[in-house]
Amino acid sequence: MNFYNGFKLVAGQTSPEDVLTAADYPASGSFIDVSGYEWVNAVVHLGYIHGSDLPSFTLKCSDATNGTADTLDATYAAHTCAADDDDEFIVFSIETAKLPTDHHFLTCTVAAVTNGSYADIVFYLGPARHNPVTQASTLPSASAHELAG
Repeated sequence: MNFYNGFKLVAGQTSPEDVLTAADYPASGSFIDVSGYEWVNAVVHLGYIHGSDLPSFTLKCSDATNGTADTLDATYAAHTCAADDDDEFIVFSIETAKLPTDHHFLTCTVAAVTNGSYADIVFYLGPARHNPVTQASTLPSASAHELAG
């Protein structure tokens, strides 16, 4: 399977080397439309976590790209980190059929980061209901490589 053609990659934030703030990733107005995909896998790769921070990551859904972000599930769509969780991964897997009706826009809400903590948030949407997917300009086709028989 060609990952580039079947799965859409969406960055939660512009740059992984930027300090996290208490905010939505991506921000309101840019929530991710997942209606054309069967699953969403959000991967948070933690960087340095400040000893005074206990970052929390919560996947939320909305009825619009700029709507109110509603909590999906307090157990399976949320995670609070310890101050010593540096360099760990957090993975959320959401079947889009389980989203509330008309709430197919997603974001990751980050809280409890006030002292300088880092993470990279990436959403992997797929498999797509229609291929090939259209990737963002930050993943041009020249950056996708395939070795196949």
